[in-house]
Amino acid sequence: MALAGGMLAFILGAFLALLGGVFPAIVFTVVGLGLLVLFNYRLGVWLLILLLPFAATYLIPRQVLGITGLNPVNVLLAATVVGLFAAYAFQRGRIVLVPIPKLFLLYLALIAFGAFMGSFSAEKSILQLNPQGQYEAMTRTRYLLDVFFKPLVILIVAWLAAVHVRNGDSAKSLIWAIALATTILFSVITTYLVLSGLSLQVLASTRARGFLSWIGMHANELGLMANMMFAVLLYTAMGMEKDSRRLLLFAAAGLAAMTAALTFSRGAFLGLLVVTAFFLVTRRRFTQLGLGLVVLLVVAFLLPEAFIERATTGLERRDVGTITAGRLDDIWRHLWPWVWDSPLIGHGLGSTMWAPANLSGAMLPVGHPHSAYLGLLLDLGLVGAVIVTIFFWSMWRLLRQLKRQHPDPFWRGLFEGGAVCILLLLVQGVTDDRFVPTYPQWTMWIIFGLAIGHASLINKTAEK
Repeated sequence: MALAGGMLAFILGAFLALLGGVFPAIVFTVVGLGLLVLFNYRLGVWLLILLLPFAATYLIPRQVLGITGLNPVNVLLAATVVGLFAAYAFQRGRIVLVPIPKLFLLYLALIAFGAFMGSFSAEKSILQLNPQGQYEAMTRTRYLLDVFFKPLVILIVAWLAAVHVRNGDSAKSLIWAIALATTILFSVITTYLVLSGLSLQVLASTRARGFLSWIGMHANELGLMANMMFAVLLYTAMGMEKDSRRLLLFAAAGLAAMTAALTFSRGAFLGLLVVTAFFLVTRRRFTQLGLGLVVLLVVAFLLPEAFIERATTGLERRDVGTITAGRLDDIWRHLWPWVWDSPLIGHGLGSTMWAPANLSGAMLPVGHPHSAYLGLLLDLGLVGAVIVTIFFWSMWRLLRQLKRQHPDPFWRGLFEGGAVCILLLLVQGVTDDRFVPTYPQWTMWIIFGLAIGHASLINKTAEK
């Protein structure tokens, strides 16, 4: 019955595509897949991981039939959760749910508290750009959706991945969902660049920083996302047996690195350097170290001049304003004094939107401070910074522990890649993103979920 329903929805979606366009086909195809997911939640987890990198872009409809929140990702998420709990209810003893670590709960409580505080000030925010390219006033509902419920989707999917692992199923297929998502993202961006006819020199210009705005994410965000994909796929491939599947993962890792480079984000360039440097420093086998150095030298030799020019922008003249893209003078210096108006608990998530300097026009009208560190102090204060530091340290320890102790080299490589994702956030967070969940970080959170699942499974085995 589920298969018949899925095929019917797929055929209906294809038929409607001929009459009404792409979105009807997507919607009805997702409905069909949703029926299948109700009977197999594992399929839902795989599809959700495939779709997560596109959930914050314009490549997936934000709403259907004018209903906010009704989109393919949310429909699949609801079907997957229902399918999981249905299996849990009807297969007593066969499905085991994974408990959430206490520090993770504390971290979630901190995010909820920040969203609660910010909800009282959100309506004073500067005007926000909507998906239609129009400016509109911030409402409390939209604020809570943006800063709390949308990031919560990422964490729920990560927990579903943990459950997938905990119940003894081979979750290696989830890594192929990451590889496929990487390939799709690279294909979309390169196709656009080819069709637009933009040259590398134009893309490297400081005036071209919004050339990827059509996708719904800034180049810095895409750069961080691609680098995290690159880290996970590279280190996982290093841990695999030498066969064709390993080559496919290496190829996907290469596509992720090229995607990061094509954003022409200097933060992405620095992130690529972090992944490469960590790889070279931690390799203990001469063959791996030698191969890495050879690849690095070949890439450096073949790298077009446009990438070098973009990476070194402002360095020759030692122009701090150019190096920081105006962040220091036009954003950070205006926001820093506001930190001390509420140094302990901050002003709530996304507080840059209603910062006095922002409302008065004294700084660039931005929705976030373009620094995860400054944003953490502004939003959650010193208390929040301590909690976030402790949580990320615990995540790092868990990933490194599994990297050392897991019996399967495939998973050891994957968890090492997850640890590198944390380093990427720490480095690229200097000029962008946040220390609360965002869609550019989705890969890191999925790996964390897999780590929780494996830790639970290993503890179960140890108890026996």
